[in-house]
Amino acid sequence: MVRMRFPAQALEELRKDDPDTPVTLNLIRTLARRGIIPSVRVGRGRLINYDALIDFLAHPTEIEPEQRAHGIRRVDERAGA
Repeated sequence: MVRMRFPAQALEELRKDDPDTPVTLNLIRTLARRGIIPSVRVGRGRLINYDALIDFLAHPTEIEPEQRAHGIRRVDERAGA
């Protein structure tokens, strides 16, 4: 059975196992939003696969270029006219 948690619940469980973890709520949300760990939208929130989060943290992989933040994107000036 897959353990699904809201990001705050996942962080709480993670801190029970490792009180000094540097993992933040923002990191967990970002990993889910970018599709690096599986998640499911529930209303306005998101449930994440807790086991996939633990696996990712144990064996981090390089984030693909399309999954990285790209900073400020160029806006086509003709689109607003």
